[in-house]
Amino acid sequence: MSPVAFVTDSTVNMPPEMAAAYGIHVLPVYVIFGEESLKDYEEIPPAAFYRRLAEYKQATGKMPTTSQPPPDDFRRLYLALADQGYTDIISVHVTAKASGTCQSAEIAAQAVAEQVRVHVVDSESTSMQMGFMLLNGVEAVRQGGGVAEALAAIEATKARSCLYFTVTEVEHLAASGRTQGAETATQAAVQVKPVVGLLDGVPKAVATERTYRGALKRVLSLVQNRAQGAAVQRLAVVHGGIEAKARAWAPQAAAALGFAGEPLVVDFGPALAVHFGPGLLGVAVEWEAA
Repeated sequence: MSPVAFVTDSTVNMPPEMAAAYGIHVLPVYVIFGEESLKDYEEIPPAAFYRRLAEYKQATGKMPTTSQPPPDDFRRLYLALADQGYTDIISVHVTAKASGTCQSAEIAAQAVAEQVRVHVVDSESTSMQMGFMLLNGVEAVRQGGGVAEALAAIEATKARSCLYFTVTEVEHLAASGRTQGAETATQAAVQVKPVVGLLDGVPKAVATERTYRGALKRVLSLVQNRAQGAAVQRLAVVHGGIEAKARAWAPQAAAALGFAGEPLVVDFGPALAVHFGPGLLGVAVEWEAA
């Protein structure tokens, strides 16, 4: 067994079988409906969330909210891993500019410093862009590297990956308040489809299009611009409760990006969908180093 463990939070959207295969431990964030707090995925899986979201908005006229895991959730997981013999934990989390999750992890890391070394990493992103960082970190260790090599692999992945998606229910952007530039869509005189990207750790509305098809084309062109012709190494199609549509679009996205493999298709999950709404569709992409 490697002495290095990997931890992340549930906004990673990583399929459970993939997380298990890579030995990645996923700590849930919380989704809050009124006075009820539920663990993301564990206590409210995506299908149940989208049903309840529609009912809740209709009944109350309000939106659910989210909360980061408290430090004690992290502390218990870190200590459990230390008891299993791990000497180091690399804990990679949703961007600190939009969530307090990294802060909770840092507080817990200090609390367990005598039992295990915890290295908290701000992914400056979320979803499977963060997931790709973790996969490469694990692979670095499996190839004989240690903490330094894993952290270097994570940072290298951060520099050659991106996440873009289009949003259909813009009221979620307005209620959340976490997406810079969202007012270009939420206050528009005509209905438009914003395209959101994670840039420097901040969710930003980087473009608007009049049509859904136009927004998806813009998503792909933004990725192409970021990759600058480099071969795409990993591709995940992310969606908000529209799996059939996502799977139908996935081959088109792969072809446009020159990806020969089969794209991973993942739901954005309850906690992220609170802020970006159902119906979102886009891609997380990692390309090869220059």
